[in-house]
Amino acid sequence: MYNRNSFGQPEKIASTGLPIGVMLLSVTAIAVYLFVGGEILDDNSRDVAVYLPQVEAK
Repeated sequence: MYNRNSFGQPEKIASTGLPIGVMLLSVTAIAVYLFVGGEILDDNSRDVAVYLPQVEAK
């Protein structure tokens, strides 16, 4: 008997192009983000000062 939901056998050789492309795009985006962030933070025009409280010994 004919089954409406039978679409045949699944594909035996699946394409890996999309997952590899998404992975490479993600790695590239993260690398660009880190590079641009590093260049912004590497600007020496801003000096950072850290003030620590003095501890008095009794």
